[in-house]
Amino acid sequence: MEVLEIQLREALDRQAVTAKILEVVNSSIKDPQPVFNSIVEAGQALFPKSTVSIGLREDDKLILGAISGPEPAGVEAWRRRFPAPLHPETIHGHVILNGNTIDLPDVAAAQDQFRIGAGNFLASGFRAVTMVPISQGGQTVGALAVLRHSIGKLKREQFDILKTFASQANIALDNLHLLNQMREANETLANVSKQLAKYMPPQLYGSIIAGNQQAAIESRRRKLTIFFSDIVDFSEITDQLEAEELTSLLNEYLTEMSKIALQHGAYFDKFIGDAMMLYFGEPESLGAKEDAAACVRMAIDMQRSLNDLQTGWQRQGLIDRPFHARIGINTGYCTIGNFGSEDRMDYTAIGREVNLAARLETECDPGGILLAAETYSLVKDWLPAEEREPIPVKGFQNPVRTYAATKIYDGEARDSRIIHVEDEGYSLTVDPARISDENMRRLKAIVADLCE
Repeated sequence: MEVLEIQLREALDRQAVTAKILEVVNSSIKDPQPVFNSIVEAGQALFPKSTVSIGLREDDKLILGAISGPEPAGVEAWRRRFPAPLHPETIHGHVILNGNTIDLPDVAAAQDQFRIGAGNFLASGFRAVTMVPISQGGQTVGALAVLRHSIGKLKREQFDILKTFASQANIALDNLHLLNQMREANETLANVSKQLAKYMPPQLYGSIIAGNQQAAIESRRRKLTIFFSDIVDFSEITDQLEAEELTSLLNEYLTEMSKIALQHGAYFDKFIGDAMMLYFGEPESLGAKEDAAACVRMAIDMQRSLNDLQTGWQRQGLIDRPFHARIGINTGYCTIGNFGSEDRMDYTAIGREVNLAARLETECDPGGILLAAETYSLVKDWLPAEEREPIPVKGFQNPVRTYAATKIYDGEARDSRIIHVEDEGYSLTVDPARISDENMRRLKAIVADLCE
């Protein structure tokens, strides 16, 4: 009866330490060290007269992962033997390099087989050793050892618990391995996503990431307010600038315009050199009136911002001629969706209303904003504008009525005292707060000469 009680108590002890290690495994997914420490401490508790250690492979060396023993001096003496070469004629090398379990009841009797490593065990006072491999991702990366001062093998149940401990170390290392793989995959995905986000509209990118947008050839009808812009005489400007200067200037312009577009909630359709196509009303719409208002306000902010950029470029000597943009805006029903092939597609809006917006841009005055009649009807309550001559457009039965926004720069003049006037054949922008006395005298002379 007493033997059965001892066996039962030992079984319960083994179960308790195993559960404790598993608890550490579950809570230490990012770091296997607490698991190693828990294993050697539990092993030393079950084998109180033995020293329990974990050796780990690091390239061609053996390092100590964790150790626990009954004598601090003995533990420290064994610790000093690491790192050590990982050689097949050492006991650790035999287990780790071959993935074999070994149980030596008498190390002295195995000196011929382990002529390099056995001496270290004997010199440290260990006469018997049992060692089982520890693996990660199917490869042996370490060994769990029970070192004893007396000759003899472990009992069967002791050997089984040792293998269980090794399995728990395997779980911890496999968890870390999987976590690292997931982290690397996530980092790669995040980097790719970050790069892809720069090549597509933020709304489309967000829709794809959220799973709301499928890569399928499909389309739908939506009422949009479409925006087109380009730089006046851009080809002539390019002939006057070096490639590096042109690239810098164009990127600065497009960056500033993109910031403004994002602030107003525009959908980026495409950049075509110096030209931009944007629209409002898809994938989210605030209503036709609000979409049109947001688009027109964005266009006004863009023209004002370009005016500031132009002044800076002239002062830096980058340009010696006006740098103006034309903007055309139209509102109407368009077909929007994925167009192309199953292998390559483009998410865009098409239809005669899109074509009209592009045509309005070509008919617009430099530095101006030209609206189609429907867009103007949605913003006329607050936007000063003058009607221009109707223009014939392919696909429209009658010439299209157009309206040019006026006083685009008035708000800017109130805010920063910049004076801007323009009409057919001339454009003048003056910042009285920043112009020097010499440049003011020169400006007066130029204006006087022109008036004469």
